Amino acid sequence: MICHMLFCFFVLSFQVRNISSVDEINHFHRVAGEDLNIICYGLSSGTLRIFCRENCEGENVLVNTTSKKAVNGRSTAEYFERAYEKSFNLSVGISNLTHTDSGLHKCGLGDNTATFTEFKVVVAEAQLDGNSDHHFYKESGSWLTVACSFSFSGTNKYFCRGDCGEDVLLYTDGVRAQSGRYSIGHDKSAKSNIFYVTIKNLTRFDSGQYRCLSYLNSGTISHVDFHINVSDVTSGTTDQSRLYQNNGATSGDLPLIVIVVALAVTVILLSAALLVSCRRRSLQGSGIIDSTSHKQMESVVFEQSTSGDLIYQNLKLASKNQQ
Repeated sequence: MICHMLFCFFVLSFQVRNISSVDEINHFHRVAGEDLNIICYGLSSGTLRIFCRENCEGENVLVNTTSKKAVNGRSTAEYFERAYEKSFNLSVGISNLTHTDSGLHKCGLGDNTATFTEFKVVVAEAQLDGNSDHHFYKESGSWLTVACSFSFSGTNKYFCRGDCGEDVLLYTDGVRAQSGRYSIGHDKSAKSNIFYVTIKNLTRFDSGQYRCLSYLNSGTISHVDFHINVSDVTSGTTDQSRLYQNNGATSGDLPLIVIVVALAVTVILLSAALLVSCRRRSLQGSGIIDSTSHKQMESVVFEQSTSGDLIYQNLKLASKNQQ
């Protein structure tokens, strides 16, 4: 079984050996919560002492001072000279590292960032060993870096998906290597019994088991397994954001809608009330007019009666009485 594994590793090493090595810039690997202290030697002279990251603009400027020593939050910078070397140096540091501290950093004197010393910081979320299960729950688009710890410094280091049978993501027999979204490495000055693996831009298809494997030419093999569960929450977040935006727009339009509806209801109610009032007045007016007309008609009848008619009526009444 051991021979079979050794043969597999030889074949895999031959297949992936051409993966690009990343040795251009110094890398410093740490675990979250640890401190980082770096000395930038042989800098160009200048009155400004600057410690920054990425493009060295805005919030990426960690320390910018003319003083010999300065502290800004978790970041520090201290200037010193070595007369016998005639060198200008800057000691920089970050305390209580988090994974967001990962990335390109620069330190230098003056304001010409082109002369600054560059280095990369890699901060692992956790240091793993083979004594327990390790599970990480991540979101789509995020990235994960872990430190795999072994009892010996392996000559060859593998990063695989599954049990390293066929799906070897990355391999190196040096300090660092990178391929696509995957990288593996350790500090040059440190023993390689701890090496770091990174997956960037995670998707839900990255969910599953992964393995760090360390191999010595003597045949000693050790591995550390961990699991990643990636939730595809990016679209959900987007939908929620869109829903929130829609709700926000509706909420913004709500007062106008309420006003329009209220006015419409008010107009309808007033119209209905006015119609009912007019109807009642119309009915009441008709009754009064009819009664008055009747009385007026009666009055008119008597007023239009001639005196002859009255005499006739009186004579008729008198003759009836005599009978």
